[in-house]
This record gives sequence, C-alpha cells and structure tokens, in this order.
Amino acid sequence: MERSKRFLGLKKEAVLLDSWLYILKAMLAIGTGYILGNMFSVTRLDMISVLLGVMYNLEATNISAVKGGINQLLASFLGAVTTGVLVYILGVNVVTVMLGMGLTLFIALKIDYTAVSPVAIFTSIYMTQYLQSDALGNPSILLTIRLRIFALGLGVLIAMVFNLVFSLIYYRKITKKRLEYVKVKLDFVMSYTYRFLTEEGDLQPQYNAVFSSAFADIETVSSNLAALSKDPLLPLKILEKEHLETAKDIVKRMKLMTHLAYDSCFIKDTFKVMIKPDQLKSYHDFADKFGQLDFLKASPDKDNFMPHYPVYELGEDQAKRIYENLDLIFSEYNTIVEEHLRVK
Repeated sequence: MERSKRFLGLKKEAVLLDSWLYILKAMLAIGTGYILGNMFSVTRLDMISVLLGVMYNLEATNISAVKGGINQLLASFLGAVTTGVLVYILGVNVVTVMLGMGLTLFIALKIDYTAVSPVAIFTSIYMTQYLQSDALGNPSILLTIRLRIFALGLGVLIAMVFNLVFSLIYYRKITKKRLEYVKVKLDFVMSYTYRFLTEEGDLQPQYNAVFSSAFADIETVSSNLAALSKDPLLPLKILEKEHLETAKDIVKRMKLMTHLAYDSCFIKDTFKVMIKPDQLKSYHDFADKFGQLDFLKASPDKDNFMPHYPVYELGEDQAKRIYENLDLIFSEYNTIVEEHLRVK
C-alpha cells in the first residue's frame, strides 16, 4: 500500500509547491484554449500557437503574472515583424532564418535581459516555416503575422485569466506552504550537518552539492514571495502584507542558518576538526526540534524554542568557530519560532 502511494503520489516538496493545483489549472486552461481556439475562424488555423501560448504563460506558482504575458506578446510581435520584413525582402533562405533569429533574440533581451522568451523564438521560426497564403495563393507576411499574434494572444489571455483566478483563490495559502517547503529542505541540511560534523565517513565530497541545492531552493522561494508581494492584482490587506514581510524575513533567516551550517562543514573539511557526537548533543536536540517545526499549523508548539548552551571549549580556534556558528543557528531558529507566531 505504501509503495503504491509513493508511486501514484507526488513528493511532499512537490505538493508544497502546489503541483496538484498546477496540474488542475493546466488541464482547465488548455481545455478552455482548445474550445475557444476552435470557435474563431482565424485561431482554429493555428491551434498549436493557442495551446502553446496557454502553457508557456501559465504560472506554476499562484501569482497573476500579467507583466510576463505582455512581454511574451510584445517580443513575439516585434520578432514576427522583423522576421517578416526580412522574408519579404530576402525570401525564405538560410540568411533569413539566421538574421531573423538573431534580431528576435536581440529584441527579447532588450525587453528582458534575464531570459529569452521561448515564444519569441518559436515566432521567428514560425515566420519562415509556416507562411500563410492569400486568396490568390501568394505567400502573405501580413496574414502570417495576424494568425500568429491572434492565436498566441488568445493563448496568453487565457493563461493570464487562469493565473489571476487561481491566485485570487489560493494566494493566502502560498506563504505557509512556501515556508514549509524551505523547512523540509533545511531539515535534511541540518541533519546532514550533524552527521558531517560527527562522522568520520566520506561525506566531504557531497557537502558542496547538498548546500548548493538548498541555496537554490531558498532563492526560488524568496523569488516567489517577492513576486507575490509586488503583484498588483492581489487584494493584500495590511495584515496580510505584514505577514508576507514576516515570511520573507523567516526565509532570510533560514538562508543565514544554511550559510552558518555550510561554514561549519567547510571548517571541519578544511582544518580536519575532530568532534565527537556527545560534544554536539545540543545541536542534535536542535535538529530534532527543527524537524518538528510545522509552518502549516496556526502557531508553533510552545516547546519548540531552543535553549542556548555554552560553547564547548576544545582549545582550537576552528572548533570554537564551529560552535559559535551553531550558537548563531540556535538564535536564528528561536527568532523564527517567535516570528511564526505572527504568521497566521
């Protein structure tokens, strides 16, 4: 039974990122795109653009993401026009394909230098490989641009509507789920740190990869919360904005905890510091408490606070630095528990 559940279900991290909700949203949105696309005489000629427009602009996180959809359309339109002009002047050949792609990438990067729109790339290829013909059978740049933009625009519009509707329904639940997601990731990191500091096994080659993955996950959640707080279409009340700012601060503190844990592992690896398990009993207790922290609850348990222990004196500067890091981790953790009380 448990094996079947693991096979048919998603990992806890995926559930916390609303993956089931994203699947539902994608099914409803692409179904709507298929129905509406076939209703119009223009868009039914290019259902691929309609459906791709839906999926390329459907947000996995529950934010409205209006700006992203508009940028996709703008980059695609400008790419279609520039490639279309090249096709009109030079015809369809290797030079046109090359120049059209180059200009489209340039325009996309001018609009958003952090990412190149895959929709704009597809549009450039589309303008050279899917030319429409007019009533006389002659290739028509204008008809091709019209078909592409209308079909893509319908898909983008549908995606934006579904992004907005789902964000309005579920945005209140996002904060706690994102915090719990980071906590689950850090639960492994903190337990791993204890094993790394106390065991003599060959864990050294792994710790950089473990921490790199954790930092990437934390940055993803930070970006999600930042986008949520800046979303102009979400009706965030004053108290909800305060809770969102508190959540962002909690994520920053968990990132600092990760930095401190990494530094401790780095010190042990670099200076070959020897620490016995009984010398890290306080950190072992902390790792257990951290695993019990649950951001999906209305408030944390009262016994979740971590008492401070004096730094264990080993006489080595490197060992003292590790213990100072761990003591700072305890301080950040206690502050997180206090802030959790304010995130309802």
